[in-house]
Amino acid sequence: MKPESPLPPLDEAQRYSIAEAERYLRLSHDSVYQRIRDGRLRVIEDGGRRYIPGSEIARLSRLPP
Repeated sequence: MKPESPLPPLDEAQRYSIAEAERYLRLSHDSVYQRIRDGRLRVIEDGGRRYIPGSEIARLSRLPP
């Protein structure tokens, strides 16, 4: 398996794909979608694609586990 490159610093004004959000949050695909379904993680839908605002990633990463 190919090692993943290091993540650039999080930009709270940017929007990120689900896969990028998974890497920043260090959560599995299922865990991210569960948080979306539960309303704990806000998404932006654009042209049928879902994005996670950087501000949401920062907010969720500051919460206790």
